[in-house]
Amino acid sequence: MIHIYLCDDSQSSLNTYAGLISDLAAKHHIEISLHSFSSGEALLFHLSECTYKADIIYLDILMEATNGIETARKLRKLGCHAEIIFLTTSEDFVFEAFDIAPVHYLRKESTPRDKFEQVFLRALSLAEKKEAEMFFFESFGVKKGVLIKSISYFEVLKRVLTVHSANGETMQFYGKMEQVEKQLADRNFLRIHRSFLVNIAYIASFMSQNVELKTGETLPIGVTYTQSSKKAFSDYLASSHLYML
Repeated sequence: MIHIYLCDDSQSSLNTYAGLISDLAAKHHIEISLHSFSSGEALLFHLSECTYKADIIYLDILMEATNGIETARKLRKLGCHAEIIFLTTSEDFVFEAFDIAPVHYLRKESTPRDKFEQVFLRALSLAEKKEAEMFFFESFGVKKGVLIKSISYFEVLKRVLTVHSANGETMQFYGKMEQVEKQLADRNFLRIHRSFLVNIAYIASFMSQNVELKTGETLPIGVTYTQSSKKAFSDYLASSHLYML
């Protein structure tokens, strides 16, 4: 199921694009859920607690109150990783949204159907790939998702798991470290301690009793994990064509 959101303050445009997207989904046998909003504020309110639900978002740039670009920036701050496609009547705003990393800009009323289809399929491909790169969990009744590559390590204390991101942000949920370790078994995560599961890509070096991360943090190595951790790290460096100094 691909979750698609349309946001445009013109009901006529909402109807047009909703019909076009539904036709393309049927043509390519893609199961979608499609939601429409007439303002950036309404979209932000709806997604504020569940940004993970959005896979593709079509945003009109020229909207009253909160325009499309500002809406997109706020969504990114909320942790929304959806593929964003801007709908516009002008190219004047193209250089204002590099930080948002949109899939494309589509000229309203003048984009040919085949071009719209091409952009739709590209966004779909990117969304499906990103889904496989996400780690999902339920935090205090709210389902959340975070890019696996942005996770530096997991920490557990009395069944409370903390997700540490490279940018310093943390999120918590209830669970077992063993389940997380199994879920990420093929994603280069290394158990270095009964309380820590580390993304190998963020390991800077091993010391006698600690691991130093590229984020500047230092984590302890459990005695029973020392040899297996060092071997796994060496194997990772070798497979990545990197070498320890």
